[in-house]
Formats: sequence, structure tokens, C-alpha cells
Amino acid sequence: MTLLEVSNLKKTYYTRMGGAQVTALKQINFSVEAGEYVAIMGESGSGKSTLLNLLATLDMPSSGTILLNGIDVNAIKEKDATAFRRDHLGFVFQDFNLLDNFSAKDNILLPLVLARNNVEEMERKLADLAPRLGLTDLLEKYPYELSGGQQQRVAAARAIITEPDILLADEPTGALDSKTSADLLALFQELNRNGQTILMVTHSAVAASHANRVLFIKDGQVFHQIYRGNLDNDTFFTTISETMTVLLTKED
Repeated sequence: MTLLEVSNLKKTYYTRMGGAQVTALKQINFSVEAGEYVAIMGESGSGKSTLLNLLATLDMPSSGTILLNGIDVNAIKEKDATAFRRDHLGFVFQDFNLLDNFSAKDNILLPLVLARNNVEEMERKLADLAPRLGLTDLLEKYPYELSGGQQQRVAAARAIITEPDILLADEPTGALDSKTSADLLALFQELNRNGQTILMVTHSAVAASHANRVLFIKDGQVFHQIYRGNLDNDTFFTTISETMTVLLTKED
């Protein structure tokens, strides 16, 4: 079943006073099936972060459509956008975005509190999720008492406790060391095996090698895509790296 459908998406930015324009995205088309794990790659300035912002309803496209479970996200009114993001999207950011004066538990439960879930339901979800992410002994600690990897696991728990339609990850390993990155990527693969749809923007071939499909963006367009198939992570990493090398050196 198609969960996300992106059609003829374009984003143009204008300088002040309506002067020069910069087209960040032009005619982006792709879809994501429910249960897929898709990575989006591209060099700096290729438009991948702009695309993620549009998918997250944090910005509006100049033209084109984004359908999530058949809902036209561009048609969502500004006053309803926050609730839509909370109910349908999960976010994992490079810099964690945890609240320092909240414990790990309170950070994780925050979206459920905002959605006015009852206490029993929140505790049930937390009790199920915390052991899976290795957070049981960390719930009463504050972000400043946690390592970067532990903070990212808290952020991941906060993102998925609402059981979002799709998990959007923006360079989730960018601030982590190699060991912690590997742990987080293994967690993402486990979440995906359990049915969570994931779309991850990354510049890292290592991170992308954990996905099942990789979309390559160049000059604001989907330039190429490759599928994992039966490849293991190491072999898929090599394929991704070779493809990136070709894309970076290929003449327009």
C-alpha cells in the first residue's frame, strides 16, 4: 500500500523584494510504500533538507502535491498543522531537540501529553517501548546526564511512541560517534522490521546502507535510485558509495 506519494514537487525561494530566485527542488516524484525504509542522499545543496521540511509540513511547496495516507498535506490549515504532525509524523533530528528541564521519561511522553492521552495509556506505551530501546534505567535522568547516543535513543522513543505513519529522520547519526551511530542504525532496522515506515535524509553511505532503498537527489531532482534486494549492509554500502561517486563526477 502506498503511504506517501510525492508528485511534481517544486520549491522556489525568492530573495527579498522579489528579486533573484533559487529553485531548491524541481519536479520531484517518488512514492513510499507502508513498511519501507528509504534513505535520501545527495551532496550539500542538492535539496534533500528542503524536501524533508516539505514532507514534515514545516514549509510549503511552490507547486506539486504531497499525499500521506491520501491526505493532501499542503491543504492542511496552519492552525491544524501541529496536531497533524503530532498524530501522523515522528521526527528524529541530528541535534536531538530534547528539553533540558524534562527527564527522559517526560521528554518521551511529551507528544502523548500534548495529545491528551490518559495516564494509563501513556504508561503502558512507555513500559512497552523503553526496554526495546534500552532506556528502562535511564527514564529518570535528564538530558545533560546522558551520552549523545542515549539522548538520541530518547529522541527516537519520543518520535515513535505516538505510532506515527512515518518516521522522518534528518541526519540522525550526524552528531554521534561510529559505535553509537551503529547502535542507532541497528535500532532503526529493528523498528522497520516491526513495521515502522522510515524516511531518512543522510549524507552518510554507512547510514544509507541500513535502508532498503536509496533515492539520490542532484540539482533538485531525483536523479537515481537503488534497491537493497538481497544485499547485506556491507555490500549495499559499496553499491551506494560507487553510485555517489558516479553522481558527483557525472557531467550534467
